[in-house]
Amino acid sequence: MLVPQVLVLLAGGLLAGCADDPGSAGDPVSAGGCGTGAGARAGDAGFAEVLALSAPTADYAWYPETVTAALPSVTYTGGGAGDAHASELAAVGRFTGWEPGEPDHPTLTTVDLTFAVDEVVDALGDLTVLEGGTVTVHVSVHGCADVDRVAEELLGLDDLVLFLDHVGPEPWPPPEWVIVFNSGFLGDVHDDGAITWPVADAIAANNAADHHPEADTGTLDDLRAAAAEERTVDLSTG
Repeated sequence: MLVPQVLVLLAGGLLAGCADDPGSAGDPVSAGGCGTGAGARAGDAGFAEVLALSAPTADYAWYPETVTAALPSVTYTGGGAGDAHASELAAVGRFTGWEPGEPDHPTLTTVDLTFAVDEVVDALGDLTVLEGGTVTVHVSVHGCADVDRVAEELLGLDDLVLFLDHVGPEPWPPPEWVIVFNSGFLGDVHDDGAITWPVADAIAANNAADHHPEADTGTLDDLRAAAAEERTVDLSTG
């Protein structure tokens, strides 16, 4: 079983915990303008800052404390989680195209990105069949954001590692995915193999108390090594 992730600004798919209504009266979009608060910040922000905007209102049943704790090879038990996983797939690749998607809420816009999968680092089940092909990754963004700019910035990144859950009842392997925990688990893989986590860094820069993963692995090789070790985390002892 996966963690049910009902998150504030995540499009579709296997979501958990509970979240404030993104269309509440305090939201500048539902209030009819983008000139104040998060709406004003969204209009001028880059992709990482835009994707980080949901963090202050996101509420999760549980949250992996580190990057490697969200790998599919980690099983969560106890605390009402059953046998749960923070993600189904960790894959390396790049975004190669995009088109507007169908948002789940009127305060959101959605970007449907084509993700070319180069390597499956870790997965629930055998998903190596995805290597060499493409999948669609749905990314929801604040309705006041410049969607074109967000999408083009994501396309401008080179290699990425994404932690993903599939969306809806699909044939196997699933063709549609979302980045887990409001896109916090998006890693930028640099030429030397180092990984940085721009959305997580943007969340921490806004408010370090908001949920974001701590980077406990510095390189892609480190992440591969962590994926090879199955672990169990008992939430009832936390």
